Amino acid sequence: MGQAEGSGEAPASGAPSAGELPPWRIGEADGSYKFFPPIFAEAVALDAEAEAKFPRHGLITGAAVVVRERTELDAPIVGILRAGARVRADAELSFGGGCTKGWHRVHPRGWICMNAGMTVAEAPPDDGLIDLPRPRLDQPLPYDYWRVNHDGTPFFHRLPSFGEQDRSDVAAKSWLAANGRALMPTDPSRRPSDVPAVVKEYLNAGFYVTIAGEAVKSERRFLRTLRGVYARKYQLEQREGSKFSGAVLASEEALPIYWVVRETGMLRRESAGSEVLVRSEKSPSRLSRHPFKRKVAVGVNFYYEDEDGDLMREYAVGVARKIRRPPGVREGESWVHVDLSEQVLVAYEGDLPVFATLVSTGKEPGMTPIGVHRLQSKHVATSMRDQPIEEDAYSIEDVPWTQYFHNNVALHGAFWHGGFGTVRSHGCVNLAPSDARWLFGHTTPRLPEGWHSISPGIGGNPQGSAVVITE
Repeated sequence: MGQAEGSGEAPASGAPSAGELPPWRIGEADGSYKFFPPIFAEAVALDAEAEAKFPRHGLITGAAVVVRERTELDAPIVGILRAGARVRADAELSFGGGCTKGWHRVHPRGWICMNAGMTVAEAPPDDGLIDLPRPRLDQPLPYDYWRVNHDGTPFFHRLPSFGEQDRSDVAAKSWLAANGRALMPTDPSRRPSDVPAVVKEYLNAGFYVTIAGEAVKSERRFLRTLRGVYARKYQLEQREGSKFSGAVLASEEALPIYWVVRETGMLRRESAGSEVLVRSEKSPSRLSRHPFKRKVAVGVNFYYEDEDGDLMREYAVGVARKIRRPPGVREGESWVHVDLSEQVLVAYEGDLPVFATLVSTGKEPGMTPIGVHRLQSKHVATSMRDQPIEEDAYSIEDVPWTQYFHNNVALHGAFWHGGFGTVRSHGCVNLAPSDARWLFGHTTPRLPEGWHSISPGIGGNPQGSAVVITE
């Protein structure tokens, strides 16, 4: 799949012809898609006034550099850039606000503290010293993701010697015997004295990291994470995520769509009008679509029925339907509806549904908040760890295509499971990686060129898309 160029605007209602649609809105016969909406806003050439205001060239050298609304370290975040990104900057440093090295104003908006890691020069700086992969913006997953397979896996500040490696394993074994799967503190002053200084932290099985490179020392293979630490390769396993994807909608008539979310098989009446059901020869696979025609009651249970009279229990089917644009959502706006009871998501442009897919939301009532929300931040990738109120410990580096809309609750790609269509998360709306990437380009605002994240409504950024959650 590729990232197509263009604004992607479409009429608020009606069905434009295929020739009028951008490529990411044109699906195959089954609704599958080959292109993604662009992530970045259309680049605007600097005019003479902007060239004079931002004459210098900046290169981001820090792992993650925050753009602030004002020259204060506690000012609201306008966006984030990662190593390798380039910006235009003003000519003179500004001081104050807790930044000892001074601030540069950057185009198109915001301020960067030089303490965070940015090189500024008259000509574009050489990026040869930056050895970190740039995100793959035209793929379902922007980075390479690996799962930690062993409890107490050590991650090292540098490549360890045999002795350091062995001592780190002994320390991990002792900790696990005494504390179970509780994570060891990363602060050296709070962890056992037998842990070698070369160990940054220990992670447990089921945690995920993003990989930047591979190294060999004394015939041992290590993987280097985007955070610059090393782990033995045999203790990790690469994950590529589910290949499931939703459907681009050619018209309003494309809905409803019925997905099979549980492989229960199908039934049929033993005889016309009978409540006795027997096995049908049909057995649609999970995550497939089936052409049901209506919902019926058989005895005390509800079923979906196809044109042949074959039946599937209601709980085994996820249905995407059109809803009315709610108050507060503007005409022509790109917005998203998540139906918790069906575990489906439908994306809209105004009153026109343009995309539908299965999701996984919070596994307990109330985890995914009902209501009309607005996007608070959009990240190509951002790391997530369990909150203090949660029972299950987890750590996932660089969760892809993350869009926060209510506190710590977000729309995002989930490469670690394929259970879409059923509840599963800690509250977030999990999407298959390809669908999460499509949706990231659909929502507004788009990111300034080269940025890694944006905070809608902050520092001159446009307002974020509406996210509507219903039961």
